[in-house]
Amino acid sequence: MNINATLINLYHVCQREMWLHAHVIRMEHTSDVVYEGKLIGETTYPQRAERYTEVELSLEPEVPDGARLTAKIDFYDPHRGVVHEVKKSAAKEQAHVAQVQFYLYLLRKNQIKAEYGLIEYPKLRQTERVELSVADEAQLEGWIAEAGRIIATEQCPPLLAKSKCRSCSYYDFCWSSEPAS
Repeated sequence: MNINATLINLYHVCQREMWLHAHVIRMEHTSDVVYEGKLIGETTYPQRAERYTEVELSLEPEVPDGARLTAKIDFYDPHRGVVHEVKKSAAKEQAHVAQVQFYLYLLRKNQIKAEYGLIEYPKLRQTERVELSVADEAQLEGWIAEAGRIIATEQCPPLLAKSKCRSCSYYDFCWSSEPAS
């Protein structure tokens, strides 16, 4: 099983979406919201590609049948050990922090300098600093284990409240058989 930073983010947003994504049921290609996020990520800081490094990481399981952890970090400053993550959201979310902590965790487990992360919210014109303490690592390992358990189940997790799903790329997939409200 492969657990990546996207799945850790989705673990905090919607475990149903996490399960669907992990089972390669993808709807992002139909979503204007996802397209807008990619556009913001690609155009907000055009000089980033020159200054920072893109990093792909993995961590093989230490136990048999454990999850393989993977991540692709778009903007990493190897000199300072800083992960930069751009989010289109107009709200700060725990899922964003968890995703950056996952990046820091993988960097450190691979003996790569990882001091802290910065989540940049262009719409809010704010930046949030993300740390990874020993307690945070333990909590993250719990999230990884729980995400793996959920993904390994045969049944998709239940729907969230419909009001939370309106801008989700899986909205039609999840709610098409439900009566309109």
